[in-house]
Amino acid sequence: MSTITEASERSAPESGGVRAVTRAFEVLQCFTAARPVLSLAEIVRESGLPRTTVLRLIETLVGERMLRHAADGRVTVGARLIRLAAFAEAAWAVPEETADRMTRLAQETGETASLYARSGLRRVAVGQSPSPYSLRHVVQVGDEMPLLLGAASTLLVAASGPDAVEHLLDALPADERSAVDVDGFRAAVADARRDGYAVSHGAREPGNSGVAVIVREGDERRPAVVLGLGGPTARFTEERLPVFLAALTAAVADIRRSGLPAALD
Repeated sequence: MSTITEASERSAPESGGVRAVTRAFEVLQCFTAARPVLSLAEIVRESGLPRTTVLRLIETLVGERMLRHAADGRVTVGARLIRLAAFAEAAWAVPEETADRMTRLAQETGETASLYARSGLRRVAVGQSPSPYSLRHVVQVGDEMPLLLGAASTLLVAASGPDAVEHLLDALPADERSAVDVDGFRAAVADARRDGYAVSHGAREPGNSGVAVIVREGDERRPAVVLGLGGPTARFTEERLPVFLAALTAAVADIRRSGLPAALD
């Protein structure tokens, strides 16, 4: 099963909408905490958009104070994003008790504990507690990943309703769907729906494994949410998987009581 590239995900809106707005977000998504200042050439390369389009979008976003021109001629984030960032951080903050429970899960199992929510054609990491080991699974809060690869992705689709697989496959561009093992994906989702959990080995990258359990089923109003453990495949042995599942199940029961980020309600 092949991965969907981030560029192709950004270039294809998941539903009907205004193309110019979609492209503006593609420009904004080029900026990261590690790269808050970019040149025009870097934005063109990262977004995959034509240079003239990027120029027009930058000027519009500068006018709206979402971006600004830096002293060296490059482009950086604007002051208006401060308010949006503060609002988003508050809305997506994991409740303290839930965060503490995830920390205990990571310490107990030795693996990275991650909370994932479905977002359109992707899964998003909304919370994480890293493994205490130096060799560990690393995902940053806010990272988006394809909804076709990995235990958490499979389970999110399984928890999104009986028609979720077909809706997802229908939403994929033809070239991306042709790269997917459709029958294998359907079977994996069916197994996850039956079992209430999913396991994967090397699905997203060689040597990395994951196991996930459903926190909340999704519906038209609220997205599905799962809790997963990720780490080196060498530590995800047949003997350890039942231990991981038991620890996840106990943690999920506690998290259902302590709650999820406000934005997921």
